[in-house]
Amino acid sequence: MLLIDNHGATDPTINLALEEYCYRSLDTRHDYVLFYINQPSIIIGNHKNPFQEVNFKFALQNKIRPVRRISGGGAVYHDPGNLNFSFITAFAGEMLDYFKTLLQPVLNTLKRLGVPAQLTEKNTILVDGKKISGNSQHTNMRRMLSHGTLLFNAGLDILNEMLDSKLQIIQSRAVPSIPSNVTNISDYLSRPMDMEAFLAELIAGISDSFGELEEYQLTATDWDAVSRLSEEKYQSWDWTFGKSPEFTVAYKVRLDSKDVDALITVKHGIIQNIRFPKNRLNPQAIRQALNEFIGKRYGLEAIM
Repeated sequence: MLLIDNHGATDPTINLALEEYCYRSLDTRHDYVLFYINQPSIIIGNHKNPFQEVNFKFALQNKIRPVRRISGGGAVYHDPGNLNFSFITAFAGEMLDYFKTLLQPVLNTLKRLGVPAQLTEKNTILVDGKKISGNSQHTNMRRMLSHGTLLFNAGLDILNEMLDSKLQIIQSRAVPSIPSNVTNISDYLSRPMDMEAFLAELIAGISDSFGELEEYQLTATDWDAVSRLSEEKYQSWDWTFGKSPEFTVAYKVRLDSKDVDALITVKHGIIQNIRFPKNRLNPQAIRQALNEFIGKRYGLEAIM
């Protein structure tokens, strides 16, 4: 197994692009593992609605960006206290449960360090019933990308605030993430260590299971392709927000000199319709509201 060097990148759009590029483009004769740490960000499952997952007002105030990934699963918070790992392996029908094999050295390492970790049927790692790792998978029937998070010493207060949308969503085609009680690995270690030492322990544990890891360096051409993918896909509004399933959200708004109930329907991140149920309003005021917002991108600016 080869250990991909990400050159210390902490931009989530670069690391997600790197992950996807390696998964789709590197030599299929080898298996790979990648570790990375992101700046504060919210990483959203491929089929999720970011507006349903993220407290956007809090995110903007704290300059925390949402980014969509290619795998499924729920939304997760990343910061410098969260270590991310990715395994890139061959695909085979009988290997769809290979995640448990890949996660075993992670579990072994945690237990060796005094952390009483347990793996659930949904490939979540728990300690004392609290989540320290969520995992998801993506396959193109040729390769498998199996990746996850490890909450080492993450900011859990910010995590909990970030993953509380606050919006009154009354209808959605996206299934919302299920909130989990979380904790940090560092609270259970048998001896103190920093992230660098923890990563070294994980690399040693994976080497024990799959053989000594050999460092793999991408070429300059590879990095150019990663940068393009980051810019054209992961930094784009269309990818993170434009893929959002249809939903309807309720608001109290000031219109025609009165506070009224409004229902805003959004599809692919674009405002499709605004309704004012059970309210008698000046038709001109309604037309003005519709003309101003229908067809526009939905976001905090529109909300305010």
